[in-house]
This record gives sequence, C-alpha cells and structure tokens, in this order.
Amino acid sequence: MKYAMQVFTLLTAVLCFTACDEDTATIGIVSDTDIIKSYAQGYSFTTRSVAMDSVTASSAYSYLGQITDPETGSVVKAEFVAQFHTSENYSLPNVSSIVKNEEGKIVADSVEVRLYFSSYYGDDNNPMRLAIYELDPERQLDETATYYSDVDLSDFVAEDAAPLTYKVFTPSDYSLDESERTSTSHYDNVNIKLPTEFGTRILNAAIEHPEYFADSWQFTHHVLPGLYFQLKGGMGTMLKLDVSALNVHFRYVDNDSVYNGIARFSATEEVIQSTSFDNTGLDEMLNEKGDYTYLKTPAGIATEITLPVDEVFEGHERDSVSRARLILTRYNAQTEHPWGTPSTLLMVKKGARHSFFANHQLTDNVTSYVTSFESSYNTYTYANIARLLSHLFHEKQDGMRTEGLTSAEWNAKYPDWNKVVVMPVAVTTTSNSSTGVSTQVAVLHDYSLTSIRLVGGSQVQQMQVVYSTYQ
Repeated sequence: MKYAMQVFTLLTAVLCFTACDEDTATIGIVSDTDIIKSYAQGYSFTTRSVAMDSVTASSAYSYLGQITDPETGSVVKAEFVAQFHTSENYSLPNVSSIVKNEEGKIVADSVEVRLYFSSYYGDDNNPMRLAIYELDPERQLDETATYYSDVDLSDFVAEDAAPLTYKVFTPSDYSLDESERTSTSHYDNVNIKLPTEFGTRILNAAIEHPEYFADSWQFTHHVLPGLYFQLKGGMGTMLKLDVSALNVHFRYVDNDSVYNGIARFSATEEVIQSTSFDNTGLDEMLNEKGDYTYLKTPAGIATEITLPVDEVFEGHERDSVSRARLILTRYNAQTEHPWGTPSTLLMVKKGARHSFFANHQLTDNVTSYVTSFESSYNTYTYANIARLLSHLFHEKQDGMRTEGLTSAEWNAKYPDWNKVVVMPVAVTTTSNSSTGVSTQVAVLHDYSLTSIRLVGGSQVQQMQVVYSTYQ
C-alpha cells in the first residue's frame, strides 16, 4: 500500500541535500535553471522474529554463568575456553637463584587463575559452580578458524580428562574483608586455585625449553593449550569477564634476600577466547503470534524485515529515490526487566549476516547500516536506506537478465532477495584528535544480555520514501 503525502517544489539549492544519497546511475549535471520536484510516499513493510543461529564467538570479553529472562522465561548459559598469551622471549630469573625444594627440584609455591570482571547480571551472592579442564594438546584451537557460539567446547578436552579443580564462587568474594571488597581499588575477580604440580610443570618448561616461550603460538602448542571453564551448577548470575590471568608463584634469591616472583600469562586478544552460549526457550518465542518481534542477545533472536523494493520502484522509472526512512519502535517491558536495551542495531542483507562478522566487515551504508537507540522517542531510526533499496533492485534486475528469469520466477528462486536482518551489535570507533571525526574500526555481535520487543509481527508498518524528479 502506498499513499501520497506531500508535493512541493525545491530550487537547485536543495539538490546537494537530496542527490548525495542517490544511486550514482541517477546523478546528473544540474544547471542554475534546473528545478527538482520532490514528493513522498509511504510503503508497507513486514517483520518477523528469526533465530540468530550461531554467531561468531571470539571476542575481547568472555561470559560465564546462567540466568533466566524474567519476561520470557528463556534461559541463557555461558561458558568459555581461553588460551594464554606470553610476552615474546619470556624468561625466568637465573635457574640458580630460584628456590628449590628439599630434593633440589624447582617447584611452584602456588598457581591460580583469576577471572577479572567489572560487571555482572543477577545476584551478587548467588553461588555458581565451575569445573576447570586443561585443553587436549591433540585438539588444538585453530588460530585460522572462526568459532561460533554453538560450538561444543568439551570437544577440545580429552574424553577421559578429569578436571584440574572445581570452584564455587559468588560475584562478591566474601572471603575478603568488607573494607577490601568495597575498596575503590579492588578489581572484582574469581580466584581459582589450581594444583601446584600444574604450575611446577610450567616453570620447568620455561627452564628446559626457553624456545617454547618465544611467543604465544609456541606457548600454546608446547606448554599450555588453554583452559576450559565449564559451568556445573548455579542459576541467576552471569559475569562479563574483562580478562583472565594465570599466575604461577615461586621464590628466588637476589643478594641474599628472598623475593616472591610471579610468572603471569593472560587471556588477551592476541590469543583465542571463545564463549559458548546455550539458549533455551527460544522456540516458543519464535513461534509467538503477536504485533511484535524480538531482539534478544547473546546469540538469541534477531528481527527480519521484508523491504517493499519492487513497490518502491514500480512506476518510478523517471524518478530518483533520494531518501528512504525506516523506524523501529520499542515496546516498553511488561515487567521490571534487569536486562539492557541494545544501544546499537546493525541492518544487513539476510544472506550476508554470517559473512559480515566472519570477514570482520564494517558498515558501508549500502548493504549494511548501524543506528542507535533514541530513548526520547523509544525508537531506532534508519534515516536513509535509499542506497540499499537501489542496490537490491538493480541486483534483481541484473540477475533476471543474466538468468533469463521473470520477476515472479526470481522471487520464487531467491525468496530472501529483499530481506534484511537487524540485530544488536557493539561498534568500536576511533576519533581523530585534530578533526574530531570518528572512524568505525570494528562491528561485533553484542554478547551482553539484552531483551526487547519491537512493534511489528502481525502489525504492518510504514516506511517513508522521498522521490525527486528533474523538471
């Protein structure tokens, strides 16, 4: 359905505003006497909830825990694997200075993993139980592979492997004094003690094979493939981990004084960190019939939009689509909801939603766009997707000519040709200090806990398209 909204005449001064978003095939040279006739029409578009399936799981952050969405009853469970980074050509103090046991052997005093976090969801004194496994050297994480959120992380552990240890924790560490726990200098963390023999093995590897500490690849392939943090029990808490650190404690002598030393290795972006998300209850949400769709992260539900591309261009062969605005409106939560509202949404062609992230792409404002939540209006606005509509239309026309298909045959063969998907993302930008211009450097899946409903589903919506015609 379309309807005329307004007709008005603009002088050539407006041309710079309208022509900047056109497909290049419609741009011409305009003289001082040219006039543009512009008018707007509305077109219907439809939406539905779709599963995100698996999403790329490598991230600067890891997630750990299990929590229930109070609005929908769905459950999200997260656990992760991590490799550990070593600085290049890492070395211990001289072997003769390291304190040894009664048998003259070098041993670790203790070894621990600390999982540092600055935010979490749920109850701060809710107990969660972990099992920590060492990864199997014969099942190495592949640095060239892309891992997804539905990967079975137990596949990287030997079948008969026993856990290195178990750990019960709460976000608030009540083993610490309250003054220390509430201090502004305190960095919340889960402290996991590992067997001393585990640390001793690492120390002796550093002494006997210093070449294994030349870089992180050597370290992960010859010393420690990584650790698997498996959730064994607990409900109601989810940690967002900033970094994981492995600390091996030992003592050494220098000038007749004994000092405490730490061999430290961290899970950073230089090595693989991969979180597995398990969502239950999504099928019920996807099958709901209502005047809404869902956006749910992590690795949950996206909203698919069917764009009225044919309708926009039908009968407008002499017109230029200069602007196309699409607005998505959020419903307020039905109950008090502790989960967040996505701050940024990506719109991308449905067929490219996986390759976009796997290939580390950035938005191009042709086949992919981002927009931010406008809290004052409770909306996400894509101000101008005219280039996307033009791209999809010409892609179809070129394909029909190449394959000798009619419009109906093309639609039947490629039913997703005019569909896009919107999903929450985290965008990283860098700013030029001299110009103040921000540049997009990364677009990643949003792994935080968000859950909202958008107006749509059985309720058809309208998008506004502005045409321009040279007079």
